[in-house]
Amino acid sequence: MDSTLILTHRAPVAGLLKLQQAYDTWMASENTLVRARRLDQDTLTKIHDRYYPEVYRYVRYRLDNEQVCEDITSEVFLRLLDALHKNRGPNENLRGWLFGTASNLVNDHLRQRYARKEEPLENSAHSLTDDEHPEGTYDDAWMQQQVRDAFRELTPEQQHVLALRFSQERSLDETASIMGKTITAVKALQFRAVASLRRVLEERIRR
Repeated sequence: MDSTLILTHRAPVAGLLKLQQAYDTWMASENTLVRARRLDQDTLTKIHDRYYPEVYRYVRYRLDNEQVCEDITSEVFLRLLDALHKNRGPNENLRGWLFGTASNLVNDHLRQRYARKEEPLENSAHSLTDDEHPEGTYDDAWMQQQVRDAFRELTPEQQHVLALRFSQERSLDETASIMGKTITAVKALQFRAVASLRRVLEERIRR
């Protein structure tokens, strides 16, 4: 393919990435947090619009109920607002605070869920009666449930790192910053998490 054509197609993408990076830099700046602590409405709106989709994807990666995911994501920003009203909240790492709060809320939900002993496949999005290939649909739904159940057998910290790395596609640097760890520690945690997930999944399938 003509290299000029490739560059033409890549240029808008590169421009968007630079714009995104510039926006992230603005969001991470001390001035942004200062304005947020002053409850500046424009700043709070921009923070919500910028991070809501990311936080939702993170929560959705760990939970299978869409309504619960929306509720938890909204609660993250309500807690941010409440913390700012009380002169608390993030001092430096806004993204880390948001994802840390989301992780805690997900963990709380899972503890309550296990206490209620909810039935598996509670929110399967597939309808076996309407699908042209019900056997294949059931197999897919069953495997997806096995992966979700295996994922939930990991420690909260292991779930956190995998959700950041794979649902958010965060780099090691970004993940380390959000989790407050070194890159080496994140690598080790991710390695153990993937190994544990594989082991648990294999055990579940053999049952």
